[in-house]
Amino acid sequence: MGKINKPIGPLINEVKCLVDSGQNVLLPVNGRSMLPFIIGGRDSVELHAIGDSGIHIGDVVLAITVEKRYVIHRVVKIEGDNITLEGDGNINLREHCSTSDIIAQAVSVADRKGHRHSLVSRRAIMKWKVWHFLSPIRLWLLRFYKLCRIFGMHG
Repeated sequence: MGKINKPIGPLINEVKCLVDSGQNVLLPVNGRSMLPFIIGGRDSVELHAIGDSGIHIGDVVLAITVEKRYVIHRVVKIEGDNITLEGDGNINLREHCSTSDIIAQAVSVADRKGHRHSLVSRRAIMKWKVWHFLSPIRLWLLRFYKLCRIFGMHG
């Protein structure tokens, strides 16, 4: 998703209430910051309450950053109560929040056809780990990915 504009704050408050009451929420996303795993303008994420096991590196979360921006990004570092977030499609941009600023966990992605893809399965985490390992060349991989989408070579 990347960013959520501030006017959407009341919606996020409602999402938090629903998730806190045990309901799952499907939220459409915008932006390119989570490419290639979440495609803004096409995909939605299924949000759940944070489980008893808490937040872990590799989790995709809905959070409010210290800059007071709502984002759906991946947890890349945990130091006590301080969380570092990064969009999968971001090259050098990282955001920060505290554990109390995490609103929900994104557990799956639904595309416009309704097909769901896990963000928490062993396979999904392994894909992210490979993607994360490729950080030095991600810029070029993302450019190639975007070109493929432009020329219709990718769904």
